[in-house]
Amino acid sequence: MRKIASVLAAVGVAGVSLVASQGVANAACRADYACLYSAANYTGLKREDFNSRPNWGQITYNGSSISLYRGDGSQQNVSSMQNRDANSYIAVYYNSNYAGPCFRIRPNGSVPNFQTIPLSIGGDANDRMNSHKFNPTNCQTGTIYG
Repeated sequence: MRKIASVLAAVGVAGVSLVASQGVANAACRADYACLYSAANYTGLKREDFNSRPNWGQITYNGSSISLYRGDGSQQNVSSMQNRDANSYIAVYYNSNYAGPCFRIRPNGSVPNFQTIPLSIGGDANDRMNSHKFNPTNCQTGTIYG
């Protein structure tokens, strides 16, 4: 009986550490970084990034094997974002390679729910965006949020 309790306790501890390693958003977004979250209001899985990324499908949330983009409408796609760079706008694009409909987040700004961002092609940005770029040159007509 003790052996079973020990095994269960070990499994319980392993389960807790797995949850922690899945990139759950629990720490503040650091200065000069972009933080991307899988759920609204800066919750869920988190990716803290210092660079522009041309394809979210090729990068994962911190401590996870889950891609930031898994196809339109995936519940694990990015749904909120913080821009903690005091000097740069960040553009968020519908397509990879910084293409398609976009919107910008002002320096030290944030968007708590991509579902509130309308896209020029119809619908909203929630769970559909696929790349981001610091100091964009090709998203000058995109609406600024944050």
